Amino acid sequence: MITEKLSEETWRTCVSSMPIFGIDMIIFSRNCGVLMGHRINNPAKGKLFVPGGRIYKNERIKDAFNRILLSETGLTFTFNKTTSMGLYEHFYNVTSWSASESSTHYIIEARLIEVEPKDINSKINLSEQHSNFEWVSLEDIHSNSIHSYSKMYLDQIKHIKINE
Repeated sequence: MITEKLSEETWRTCVSSMPIFGIDMIIFSRNCGVLMGHRINNPAKGKLFVPGGRIYKNERIKDAFNRILLSETGLTFTFNKTTSMGLYEHFYNVTSWSASESSTHYIIEARLIEVEPKDINSKINLSEQHSNFEWVSLEDIHSNSIHSYSKMYLDQIKHIKINE
């Protein structure tokens, strides 16, 4: 199948007209928490947020997972060794190019990736979306620097891990 990134004009039309389907990568360590980056672009600019991105037309979810994870973090993982945390809706009053032009609506599949930080810390590369990455403890769920949608993931992980 042919997959390609949309032109900027087409992408703007899509964002202003319909929900966008994407994947968020919940990279989790039992000892360190969740890997999050400081967002440098809208939406969620200035907040800690998990890596993620949109799925292109005709792109299989597994292929999108691999592309997004590599482009956002420089990391690779086997899709089949990750766990779906379910679907989430994210609503923003801004777009990636404007603070007032239109809103953004994402439907997100969150994928839980359990890791050992010692195995990946030296491999993490920044993308054009984040200024730096840090490990965020599940106990930091009330921090104002964490975006509310990423806080939902921390809360979900706490419930999953307590019930194991």
